Amino acid sequence: MSKKTKRLIILAVALILLAVLSVILYELTIARPGRKKALPALPGKAVSADEYDPDLYAPGLLKIMDSRLLVPVQLDDQTEVPLLSSSYTTSPKRGEEGTRSALYLASDQIMYGRGLVKMNKRSDFLDWAKVFDLAFLQKDGFHAAFRDAEGRVADSHWSVTLAFTRALLEGYDAFGDSYLVEEIELYSSLLLPVFRENNTADELLAGPRALRAYDDWDIPPPGTLPTPGESVPLEQAMGTHLADVDLWALLALSRFDSAWAPIASEWKRIVSSARNESPLPLYASAVSDDKENYFLVTGDELLSRTTEQLKIAIHLAEVGVVDRDFLSLIRTSLRDSKKLTNGWNPVSGSAAFAEAVPSDYALALILGRAADDPLLIESAFTVMMYSYASSQTSDIVGGWYRPSDSARVFRLVATDNVAVMNAIR
Repeated sequence: MSKKTKRLIILAVALILLAVLSVILYELTIARPGRKKALPALPGKAVSADEYDPDLYAPGLLKIMDSRLLVPVQLDDQTEVPLLSSSYTTSPKRGEEGTRSALYLASDQIMYGRGLVKMNKRSDFLDWAKVFDLAFLQKDGFHAAFRDAEGRVADSHWSVTLAFTRALLEGYDAFGDSYLVEEIELYSSLLLPVFRENNTADELLAGPRALRAYDDWDIPPPGTLPTPGESVPLEQAMGTHLADVDLWALLALSRFDSAWAPIASEWKRIVSSARNESPLPLYASAVSDDKENYFLVTGDELLSRTTEQLKIAIHLAEVGVVDRDFLSLIRTSLRDSKKLTNGWNPVSGSAAFAEAVPSDYALALILGRAADDPLLIESAFTVMMYSYASSQTSDIVGGWYRPSDSARVFRLVATDNVAVMNAIR
């Protein structure tokens, strides 16, 4: 073999090795981080921000939340993070600064983070995710529902971590990012045993006890009936709030770990089967720990709360289960009465006296988008705008407000504004 031939062979081998190394380097440094898992389609997701809000309301809303609700909170001697206060109350005197609540709800922060995704603020969202962990993550790996200015923190709960994971999933779907993958996989591994081992149930108040009717000559056992002036005793039971179970999040987690697939299917069946035998198309509030029975209501009243009902309907619509009867109930009330009640009696079907709050109208709009119901979208948006602060002399202009006892004082509630932020984007 001539020297020239040897040189050509060596050159060819070197070129082949260089090509192989280039492919490996590309896969490790460029292609792999950018190769996203395909998450389930999210009904109601806008193609672009301009589809529902062509920079009309969202930028001003974000600005007023950042200036009136976002405050620095001291976590320890060395750590200070920005969190949304639960509310800001305007001063009765024009030009003076209002007051902020010293309570910081995890649910408000989570909806704020999801809103940042919808506004395509990638770096802000990644910073937000790290701040949320710092402020609410507990030693057991799950997150607390709230904290206050004194440093008191609620017990951790899986539902808060699932809601946070939902925000991470939306962020991953929009931006990718290896940090989000690590976070999602971490919380997936923590949440999976909770669902797989059926540990989602807590002790709940399952509404007022149904009292047995006795004849005049019967002697009821002691403690069976309330004495005059006493309230009806409340039922206590172990169960899971259905509004806490984000069905789309469970399905999306199955793209990271296939063990979630049967869990997502089971909970889809449980929630979709939770319709009450009621004059109105309402859902049970909770399911028992054995998943065999449903609780009509939870809490101390016989009331199916509007907020809870809307959340359940949204979770179902996001996995393709659209309840047209429930949509009709909400749409008709918005169109005919220009408002929603804050709940219904599931037995009689009668509406509660109190009116819904702005966040409920935002949830109705989100439901309309998820269910692809243009009439519901239009009706919900119209009523939602009744609470929009448009006065240029107001120090909450651009936000959504609630009235107070005084005609000169208004409340900017974080729950309302983060819900609107997600509804219009």
